[in-house]
Amino acid sequence: MLVKTSLPGTGTNLPSYLFLALCIGNTAALAWLAGDEAFGWLGLAPLVILQAVLMIGVQEIKHQGVHRQFLVGTRLNDAAGMLAAAMSGANFIGYRYFHLEHHRKTCQADDPEGLMYEQSWRTRLICLLGPVEQLWTTLSTNAISRRYVPPREVWRWRRNNALIVLLLAALAVGIHEAPRQVICAWLIPYCLFAWLDFWLTQAEHYGVAILAQGSRRAPAEITTDVYLPTWVSWLILHRSLHRTHHDAPATRWFHALARSKVLAETRPGSAVGLCAFLATWMRFGPRLWK
Repeated sequence: MLVKTSLPGTGTNLPSYLFLALCIGNTAALAWLAGDEAFGWLGLAPLVILQAVLMIGVQEIKHQGVHRQFLVGTRLNDAAGMLAAAMSGANFIGYRYFHLEHHRKTCQADDPEGLMYEQSWRTRLICLLGPVEQLWTTLSTNAISRRYVPPREVWRWRRNNALIVLLLAALAVGIHEAPRQVICAWLIPYCLFAWLDFWLTQAEHYGVAILAQGSRRAPAEITTDVYLPTWVSWLILHRSLHRTHHDAPATRWFHALARSKVLAETRPGSAVGLCAFLATWMRFGPRLWK
């Protein structure tokens, strides 16, 4: 079914450019205000929280970039994806092939995500370790994804690793030269983002049984959409609508909410509010590979 909306057409990149401008503007404002020690921490709090929410959207840039759907029809798509991924230490090229393999083998025994989730802690206390979990997931994905990178792309994979090292070096210099700005614009928002994004990644295929290799199921039946307040959903590029993404990976992020509503009407189920998911998670525990 086609989604009829008054939103921009599928070929436009304007919403993506506007999101990038918002991220750059908020980061610049935080760095500028944090540079003035007379400006207290409480005054910075709203922008810090906004930065954390936007970082979830930046994580979704990486995801959309993998499918070449963030900036369609331009080489800037991969450039934006590489930068967005590198900001959290992820290799974009490796992640692309890791993630595409996940789409082909979702919740099957040879789904690459299984190599991470089969090592997950069973304790609910894992929810308190968002930043650690985010870092561990990134490093694990980087290590696992190398095997999926085709030979023709190895040079780009290596170049992406160099970009990560460069950004880490820049971060180290920033912490030394302007610690307050880095803490406000990156460190605190990163920790908040990691904790918030933990719940969204837990929800993606929560409670789905893992079947044998080749046992394909309809994507909409094994993936969950988590509904958030509309304004939050837009600020994170509708990252929580994972069912919609698996059902139609080519959906532009700014059409995802409308498509999700159509999907919920035509194929009910696997859509839940955040509070309902949190209650379910607290009852049954973390997402495991079983």
